[in-house]
Amino acid sequence: MKKHIFPLCIQLNMPSSLKDGDFIKTMELLQSLGFYGVELNVTDFEGVSPDMLSRFLSQYDLKMTMLATGVYAKQEGLSLGSVNEEVRKKTVDVMCRILIPFAEKMDCDLICGYIKGGADAEVSQLKKSICEIREHTEGTKVNLYLEATNHYDAGIVHTVREAAELTDTAWRVLPDTYHMNMEETSMAAAIVGHSSLYRNIHISDNNRCFPGFGGIDFYQVFQLLKAISYEGTVSIEGRVCRSLREDIIKSCRYLESVYSRMETLD
Repeated sequence: MKKHIFPLCIQLNMPSSLKDGDFIKTMELLQSLGFYGVELNVTDFEGVSPDMLSRFLSQYDLKMTMLATGVYAKQEGLSLGSVNEEVRKKTVDVMCRILIPFAEKMDCDLICGYIKGGADAEVSQLKKSICEIREHTEGTKVNLYLEATNHYDAGIVHTVREAAELTDTAWRVLPDTYHMNMEETSMAAAIVGHSSLYRNIHISDNNRCFPGFGGIDFYQVFQLLKAISYEGTVSIEGRVCRSLREDIIKSCRYLESVYSRMETLD
């Protein structure tokens, strides 16, 4: 496998135990393919300590780059933009008391995608939550990434521009090629126009599978990132089409063809 042009990560669900054989095999595969890190959907914050998790990942030359919150948000019924004030306040409390401290101990950043709110969410409520979180987390090393997601998944923040309008010094935006393919009039404009506001981008094909399983030309995406001298990570995210490890291998082979194409044209 050729060296990845940008540090390559992947989003995975955390198993109930770090002794899970299937998860270990996936870590071994990521190591063999030269992955830089993982974004993990953690749902049991008492079942694993940051120290334990960091030591585990280091065995495979991986680091946790992002704490993903979508699965946990659905499990706990969380929403930063909920019109239900009780739900909104609970979500802010969980962010400040559990999620951000965990991410800080892992020396990683935190994704706010689904947790920003579903169909009942309102921008005014999300703004209120962002202000309250800022008051409780000044000085933290954690960057909070507000992810722009499509209108089927969320009632608010569908475009990268809409996410950018809500960010401040503690927040960044998280572009995702799957969502941008649905919501942006120009994916290229979104990637280039907000390049100062992100250091991670999700790469997912138009069918929500891994890159190489659908119709998005990731050569064009990578060329754009190269043109803006992008220095952040790129993270594979999406649904499994065949099997997880089989999909990872096929996607990496596709990305290798993208790298070769870029080198040839350079």
